[in-house]
Amino acid sequence: MSTSTRRRRTWPQRILLLCGLLIAVALFGGARFFWEARTVLAELPRIRVGPGVLAQGGEPGDPLNFLVVGVDSSEGLDPDDPVRVGRDLEDEARGVVRPDTILIVRLDPATGEAAVLSLPRDLLVEVPGGTTTRINATQAVGGLESLISTVDANFDIPVNHFVVADFASFSEVVEIVGGVPVNFPFPTRDRGSGLTVDAGCWALDGGEALAYVRARSLEEFIDGQWVPLAAVSPDLARIERQQEFMALALEQVLSVARSDISRIGEFIEAGSQAVQLDENLTPGDMLDLASAFADYDTSALDVSTVPVAALFSEEGVYQGEQFLEVEAVDLLPFFQGLANTVRPEDVMVSVDTGDDRHVEELSERGFDADREERTHDGPTQVFLGPDDREEALLLTRYLDSVPTIEVVDIAGVRLAVGPDFSGIRQFPRPLADIAPGLDTELRRFAQGQAAQAPTEPQEPVEPSVTSIVTSTNAPLPSTSGVTTAEPIDPTTTVTTSSTLVVRGRPPVDATCSSTGGQ
Repeated sequence: MSTSTRRRRTWPQRILLLCGLLIAVALFGGARFFWEARTVLAELPRIRVGPGVLAQGGEPGDPLNFLVVGVDSSEGLDPDDPVRVGRDLEDEARGVVRPDTILIVRLDPATGEAAVLSLPRDLLVEVPGGTTTRINATQAVGGLESLISTVDANFDIPVNHFVVADFASFSEVVEIVGGVPVNFPFPTRDRGSGLTVDAGCWALDGGEALAYVRARSLEEFIDGQWVPLAAVSPDLARIERQQEFMALALEQVLSVARSDISRIGEFIEAGSQAVQLDENLTPGDMLDLASAFADYDTSALDVSTVPVAALFSEEGVYQGEQFLEVEAVDLLPFFQGLANTVRPEDVMVSVDTGDDRHVEELSERGFDADREERTHDGPTQVFLGPDDREEALLLTRYLDSVPTIEVVDIAGVRLAVGPDFSGIRQFPRPLADIAPGLDTELRRFAQGQAAQAPTEPQEPVEPSVTSIVTSTNAPLPSTSGVTTAEPIDPTTTVTTSSTLVVRGRPPVDATCSSTGGQ
């Protein structure tokens, strides 16, 4: 049985995960408190790697790949904390830790695109010059340099920068926002992480949030007994839970920051205590990215997990997650820089204008722009042919004000500058500002073309009769069942219940309060 995840999340479902939360906090503040953010970002601790390990960036505005590593260290935890059980505390004291969360975050300032790729910690990889091991072991053995080289060698994904985040430190952010609401349909526990909560919607504090996202063996108290949550892989199940929780946390951060902008400094400071960066990532780089994605529509964020299958030995012992290369053929090219993404340099646009500056501004943004000796007295318009959606979409996103869009029977893109023209943006506006209107015009054009096309008489077709049988006793889809601490062997039958419940994201009408340290 293989498992892969790829989806686009709406605003209440978006995900930036561990470091995404911290970076978003810093960038959200950076857009408003430029000098304060620059000072804080300049003081972030740095990690040095050898020459040639990180891929060199190209021109300003080119796509960048960030390796985001969430480290689940027990440093600073209470000696009796159950999380410390089974850990090599001597290794941790020497700085030898295993990543708990590994992400590739790709940001393309020129197109305003962003995507996140999760690499499960149990993913089996070949270490360059070494053996096959789980990916989270590579950093413990050879440091960040080994992890970066392993990602490049196994997936052909170059890494331009990296961010290491202390998984425990994000609890400070949770405390600042007064807790993060999570819904529990049944009493829930995880003896490994120390999580214990009653049924209900609870605003988890920092410590409870850590226990929740660290949990690998969640159990629910149903019908008088503790029932483990079903999961083919605890690792993949935890990734899903972390993604959902970080989305909820980010919403709380942005909600509090927007209602009380004076508190942004607190978020920046808290985030600065939790991350380490590579030496090449400057405060200016981060603030440039903040500008590029200040208006980013998070509903467009593409979040994926590499497709894997749980691997077992002949004796049935869990070995790790095996990468499914064939299933990833459409997933990796974007992160490898091989996807057919339209960028400004790919867009040829003729500009009807009496002012050379309009063409110069477009050329500065990378567009292949030529001036046409035509003037336009009406409102600014973008004309496109029916096959030029992507090119017209990118051009229109760069215009400071939204123009009239018209699909005509031409090839290419034309910008007719009118008296209302207000300039070219430094970075593109969110996709959602333009795409719906443009697609409406494309549909109208297609419908008009279809209406004009000659039609041939159709042979009458005898209607068919389909018998649909329903059962009032059919069970609802189940979200809970029996599992073990290790992944389920695909040949094993899983017993499920008939309970359909909502876990994680609270229902719209839910009231969430503090657990009171249950």
